[in-house]
Amino acid sequence: MKTPCRLSLVLSLVACSLSPIGVLASDSWPSLFRGVVVADSLLGVRVVSVEPSSQAQLADLRPEDLIVRIGEREIHSIDEFAAVSQALKGRTARTTVLVFRNGSPRELHVHLYSYPLLDAWGIEFVPQYDLRFAEAKTGWAYWIQLGRGFEVAHRPAEALDAYLNALHHRPDDLQAAAAAAALYLRVSQQQLRANAVPEGIAALHRGVTMMDRLFSQPLTTEQLQGLRDQLEQTLRVLHEVTANLANQTAVSYTSQRP
Repeated sequence: MKTPCRLSLVLSLVACSLSPIGVLASDSWPSLFRGVVVADSLLGVRVVSVEPSSQAQLADLRPEDLIVRIGEREIHSIDEFAAVSQALKGRTARTTVLVFRNGSPRELHVHLYSYPLLDAWGIEFVPQYDLRFAEAKTGWAYWIQLGRGFEVAHRPAEALDAYLNALHHRPDDLQAAAAAAALYLRVSQQQLRANAVPEGIAALHRGVTMMDRLFSQPLTTEQLQGLRDQLEQTLRVLHEVTANLANQTAVSYTSQRP
């Protein structure tokens, strides 16, 4: 089904006018280098093994790579590698790693974001890595059920988190993707009304990012209308909040004039 022209234009304007804001770090995040075993080397530290399907492996870190720098920190020993890895844990979701491979330098980008969500929907989201399932469909079913429960309980932020975790296991679930996009907009409205403007704009941006990709998929008329309604309501809230902020700034400026 084609996207209505007017809605496509609104999506384009919003996507162009907003820039994404990084996801807040969490102490529950795993180490960026979980599953990486290193040994001391004359140059940096030598990678002994990398756990298959780990974030480091997906970032192309390989056995026999020599890690010489992580971010801005040079690495000379196992102790330094461990200290930097621990310092980054819960503080950042991404970093750069300079390695030497077969004598040539390479810069790798290691992050905690879900590769399936990034590839399918362009969303930077850190899934619940500690909750593992034997099969992807089992994890998907668990998170879908949890998301529906949170929706019934009127807890949009928790429902959004659950649906995004479900998409991490099954990124082709259009119903879950449509629900997540709509929930991003509901969360945006809540944050904007609470005067958490940067967070509200970031949630709006992510919702628009997902919607932009959703409209190339065969959505139902009901799904399209639901997303349109949520977007228009969110834009109204954004307009109200920015107008109030402008009025407050004008009043403050006037009161300070001699």
